[in-house]
Amino acid sequence: MGILRKEKEEREQKEEKFIARDKKNFNSDSRSRRKKKDPAPWGKKERYLIFFVLSATILASVILAFSARNWKLPGLSRIAFPSFRSGTIVIEKDKAELDETAKEVISSFKEKTKSLSGVYGLYIIRLDNGVSYGVNENDTFEPASLNKLPVMLAMYLEAEKGSINLETTYILKSSDKVAGSGSLYGKPEGFELTYREILSYMGKESDNTAANIARNLLGEEKIKQAIEISGMENTVVIGEDQKTTPYDIGLFFEKLWEGDVISKKHKDELLGFLTDTIYEEWLAAGIPSSIDVAHKYGREIHVVNDAGILFTDEPFILVLLSKGVVEREADQAFPEISKAIYNQEAK
Repeated sequence: MGILRKEKEEREQKEEKFIARDKKNFNSDSRSRRKKKDPAPWGKKERYLIFFVLSATILASVILAFSARNWKLPGLSRIAFPSFRSGTIVIEKDKAELDETAKEVISSFKEKTKSLSGVYGLYIIRLDNGVSYGVNENDTFEPASLNKLPVMLAMYLEAEKGSINLETTYILKSSDKVAGSGSLYGKPEGFELTYREILSYMGKESDNTAANIARNLLGEEKIKQAIEISGMENTVVIGEDQKTTPYDIGLFFEKLWEGDVISKKHKDELLGFLTDTIYEEWLAAGIPSSIDVAHKYGREIHVVNDAGILFTDEPFILVLLSKGVVEREADQAFPEISKAIYNQEAK
């Protein structure tokens, strides 16, 4: 019994030591916590830094919003920045005074587009007398699917040189396929079509797969030559940085109309493909159904384009390009603009 009592006393002593040690540690931690100071309030430097970061974020957001619309928001004038690039100033004689119809078209176009986001370009050429006029006609725009026009022309140019035969059969490969517009993408590998049918797909459906086949067949240089022959000095349709102007697109159709680049047979065929297009909800939607319109439509994010020849009693070329736009606005505006221009030019 004495031994058991002694062991019990030893255990109790050990427990008392543990309790005393834990209490000491707890008191030490409590004193340490009490010694910690509250965080100091922000000073002027910190406040200025936060203000600067927030201001920079807001400014960057505003700049991105404006630039996405090409510095043009609804109801506001377009913001223009001065150009500091070197250049040669050429003094020209005054251009011929615009007639009343041209003035009316320009005025109504500006009035219609000033309340819309983005920038709209217009160019008109009267094919009976060569008179032309426009708004933002020398601004650069993304061509979207209007980039297929020089590709189609290059195909006909090579056919006339004898480099290719438009009746040659081509067998579709899976590597040819490009998603987007056109039905060739859905055709099975091994599907057969002629080069002429490739042109038809490009003109009627704006087929991306057909355009890819044609580009691979022609190569970059042949397409560049077609652009040069058309006189399109500010147009690039190869690579990522593609561009064109309403003026260049108008010039393409004018050269085509005048028979300056390809034979009448091929010109008529090309224009026939463009007349039989499936994209009739934009430029052509504002024109009476009795009037044929040979035109090319194109679309990308914030871009809606449509341009071609209106076969009225006095035919004329109408080019409508846009950038930084709200697509649904442009979808509604294009038919309204083309209708107003038709009513003024064809009266």
